[in-house]
Amino acid sequence: MAISELSLDSTQHLVQQSRAGDESAFAALVEAHQSAVVGTVLRLVSDREVAAEVSNRAFFKAYQHLASFDASRPLRPWLLRIAANEALNELRSRRRDAAHTFGGAEAELHFEQISGAPDPGEIVSRHERSGVIRDAASRLPEPQRVAVVLRYFAELPYADIAELTQQSVNNVGVTLLRARERLRRDLERQGVATDGLP
Repeated sequence: MAISELSLDSTQHLVQQSRAGDESAFAALVEAHQSAVVGTVLRLVSDREVAAEVSNRAFFKAYQHLASFDASRPLRPWLLRIAANEALNELRSRRRDAAHTFGGAEAELHFEQISGAPDPGEIVSRHERSGVIRDAASRLPEPQRVAVVLRYFAELPYADIAELTQQSVNNVGVTLLRARERLRRDLERQGVATDGLP
């Protein structure tokens, strides 16, 4: 069995060992969930170096709070909630830093333009539909992009997204509806079939 395909029993055993101080057990948990955590964070912060730093902070925080994790539940959603929360904290910190650097409302506008820009490594033309969809999602306004990433890439339930983004479950639904409409329009402009989109 590949390390990324841990069963619930294996995960529970590794969590138990990690709580007892076995660092190799926690390393196995990190290895099993690293791509999901880094991928989620990268989609939120749009910077590979920052995503690596934020992911490391998220795993460290998970290790610190492993005692509070309910081992009868799946670990992945718990880790992704921590990672998403750390990524959102990073985005808020960037926004504060940008506001101090540029000053006021103008800074917010500049920050939105900076954070919404595609990564230069991703500008290369893609022929795969999934790549086009990811690109379109990265161009969404931050609140919509965050909701889309947490729901469709991290597969978190509406209630968890609401808690992370500090809004009501209904607002999450409305945000996702608007994001899907915007994605559909963007993809149709690019000539990409939108049937099968959520």
